[in-house]
Amino acid sequence: MRALKSLRAIRMMRSFRLFRGLRLLVKACQCFLPSLCWAMVLLGVFMTMGALIMGNLLQSFVTDEEANFEDREWIWMRYGTAYRATYTLYEITFAGNWPTNARPVMERVSHVFVIFFVLYITIIAFAVIRVISAVFLKDTLDAAQNDAEHLVVDRLRKKAEYVEKLEAIFRAIDDSGDGIITEARMNEILSNDKVAAYFQTLDLDVHEGAALFHLLDNGDGEVTLDEFIDGIMRCKGPARAIDQVAMHADLKQLDIKLAKMARYFNHFDLSPRSKKDRSKKERSSVAGRSQALRGFLAHDAGSPQQKPR
Repeated sequence: MRALKSLRAIRMMRSFRLFRGLRLLVKACQCFLPSLCWAMVLLGVFMTMGALIMGNLLQSFVTDEEANFEDREWIWMRYGTAYRATYTLYEITFAGNWPTNARPVMERVSHVFVIFFVLYITIIAFAVIRVISAVFLKDTLDAAQNDAEHLVVDRLRKKAEYVEKLEAIFRAIDDSGDGIITEARMNEILSNDKVAAYFQTLDLDVHEGAALFHLLDNGDGEVTLDEFIDGIMRCKGPARAIDQVAMHADLKQLDIKLAKMARYFNHFDLSPRSKKDRSKKERSSVAGRSQALRGFLAHDAGSPQQKPR
């Protein structure tokens, strides 16, 4: 009952959620628990196999009355039963004190046992343990990367740092200090190979200053700090799927508009005719259709849903 009452101290772990570092460590420990269980199953199989092999091989030495009694007692205390041999192999696997449990066997019994210990230490204590440690490390890193709150905070921090770099670049380009960059100044700066290489470190593949300037400019022929930052943020990195979908939607809307215009123009006879060949009725019909077409185009251009980007 006292031991069960002492388990109430586990409630202290609830305070870990107040600290981001401790919360991240606890979540990482929860993630590698399944890997830990399967790793212990695998190591348990190897340790049991090794314990049974050593116990059976050393039974003849333990029962040999002609051998030294102290040596027989030492072997019995460590390899005499399945439980003792398994615990000894557990110490050899995890404690790293295998020389104290291996060398007396070779010196007091036989040096043939060096084959078993060399194979066991090389395969289990060296190779398998390090593979398991790598799996634990992978699970811990995955848990740290998949933490939603930590991911959002990290992205916001990186975005703020990126914006600060862009502000520093803008101030370096704006030699006049008036907060405006012209196309000539942009071409002059990007003609420098070092500047182009620095832009590539910011995930911006820039080849021509004129192309970048027209992407950043809103049509007034000048680029301000806000336009520079907003434009660079849109150009940063490869094309995203949402950008491609948006472009496809714009092209589809444009195709629908052109199809409507084509249907309207199909009602007209656009071949040149003289005024004598046209009747008054045809002229009135053409004028009415032209007025309807102008009304349709005016309504379509003024609609906020169909406003061209």
